[in-house]
Amino acid sequence: MMMEEEETYKRESSDIVLAGRLLRYILRFKRRMILLFSAALIGTILGLVPPILFAMAVDRYITYLDAVGLALIGAAYVLLSVLSFTAQYAQNYLIEWMGNRLEYEIRVDMFRHLQRIPLGYYAEREIGSIVSRVTNDVEKIAELVTSGVVGSIVDLVTLVGIITIMLRMNVRLSLISFTVIPMIVAFLYFWGRKVRSVYRRTRRTIASVSAKIEESVSGMKEIQAYSREKATQSEFLRANISNMEANVEASRVMSAFWPAVGIFSALGQSLVLLFGGMAIMRGEVTIGTLFGLMSYIERFFMPIQDLSMFWNNVQSAMAAAERVFNLLDVEEEVEEKPGAIRLDRIEGRISFEDVTFGYDPDRPVLKNITLTIEPKKTVALVGPTGAGKTTMANLIYRFYNPQGGRITIDGYDLRDLELRSLRSQMAIVLQDPFLFTGTVKENIRYGRPRASDEEIIAAAKAVGAHEFIEALPEGYETDVRERGGRLSVGQRQLICLARALLADPRILIMDEATSSIDPYTELVIKRALEKVLRDRTSIVIAHRLSTVRNADLIVVIDEGRIVEMGTHDELLKRGGLYRALYETQFIYQKPQELEAEIQIGMTQNSRK
Repeated sequence: MMMEEEETYKRESSDIVLAGRLLRYILRFKRRMILLFSAALIGTILGLVPPILFAMAVDRYITYLDAVGLALIGAAYVLLSVLSFTAQYAQNYLIEWMGNRLEYEIRVDMFRHLQRIPLGYYAEREIGSIVSRVTNDVEKIAELVTSGVVGSIVDLVTLVGIITIMLRMNVRLSLISFTVIPMIVAFLYFWGRKVRSVYRRTRRTIASVSAKIEESVSGMKEIQAYSREKATQSEFLRANISNMEANVEASRVMSAFWPAVGIFSALGQSLVLLFGGMAIMRGEVTIGTLFGLMSYIERFFMPIQDLSMFWNNVQSAMAAAERVFNLLDVEEEVEEKPGAIRLDRIEGRISFEDVTFGYDPDRPVLKNITLTIEPKKTVALVGPTGAGKTTMANLIYRFYNPQGGRITIDGYDLRDLELRSLRSQMAIVLQDPFLFTGTVKENIRYGRPRASDEEIIAAAKAVGAHEFIEALPEGYETDVRERGGRLSVGQRQLICLARALLADPRILIMDEATSSIDPYTELVIKRALEKVLRDRTSIVIAHRLSTVRNADLIVVIDEGRIVEMGTHDELLKRGGLYRALYETQFIYQKPQELEAEIQIGMTQNSRK
């Protein structure tokens, strides 16, 4: 059942801190900011002039039947409209540009950070929730800029201008209209606290919806295979209903803003109309002045209404900003030291020196591992599920740092090396072969972007993938679709092997690379491995012990410790855990697997 995403972090940043961090993004494009505020200021000033012209028209020209003066007022009004249009056009364009650029900048930073944070972060969270932060939450923040920040500044300038002009026109009537301002401020403060909690829930629930959609689409084959369509629909329905209810509640709370502010506006206007009308009767105020004041009062409450709406947007955007900056604040578990050593070419000697590591430091997966892997040797890591084999590979790649001991490459501590220079000389082939959306050629070239087409084809031929690639509808230009869904597991694995061979790494890690394929495809891959593993340090992690019998060294791991080491024959004679595992697999081995092994043996004998 899909639950709302839990906010596991404690809120420590105030709105001021979050706004400051957003401002630092905006200040990346100062010139556009200056142009924007200049256009906004000019447009605001121009917008304050018309009521003054109207008051002049009534008191100076209409009252005295001056047609020429009235015509000049009309021409001035048209000119103001043209200039105001130009300023408004520039303002709107720059606002949209800034909003889109802000969205772009934040997403770039988030994506870069996602590539550097620990892999454990992804294991503990729903992928859909992370995607929601990068898409929905960033979009909500950008909306704050495009629909609010500059507009609110314009509204504040407008308010100051209106107040100044109104006070110059008539102090008493202006002060009467301002009596409603404290009521509006109090209303915004208390109502805004309610809005904040409501919008925070909308961000959590939309993340849950995104997570459920991502999970269901990725697992559609399993859903249909087990006839779980109705159950999955029910789970999605619950998440979607929760999101709908959160948004309805937000709309209910938000809908009270406009009518409430409208009431305050009507109250202010009625006061001015009452006291202004009485002042006209006493001859203290002209009709044009009252007309101008009423126009300014109507404009006076429009910015306040806009600011109230902006306050709503702030609550929603700050709730989104909490989640965005929470992700950006995730510490990088693996950091590169200043002045890290760059190795242009490694020999491939790997040493574990009393290494202890656990994803949870209180529950170590590896315990005091000491092991040396010589250059250009093939070492197999075998053992029961959960023994720590893949964890050792993760540490070699420096996805994590050990809590105890150290790991060295050619005598250098991994923590002292430049990550790019290290990983550029390594390659890994996983149990679940991952292909990116794109062509076969692009996927093979992934590990070596500058490789020529001829080198790509040569790598495919070397691993036995060329024939099936040529048989595809568009050959090497065939789009494999998302995650390589157009190809079988074996075909994807062969492409991954070609990718690894083309990259020509000094260290190659094979993590259960043949465990999910049929015996005959395994035979093809085993033959390909003879070329892939040659002349490089290779680490093969396998449950099928038939794939590691020719390794230079087999390391048996159990419960995070090395319990045996030796060649295939040595370990069988020793009669320990390796022999027990081997005999268990031999007893349950399928006839076609035996036939495949016989073919391998015949091939190897004929070559000898």
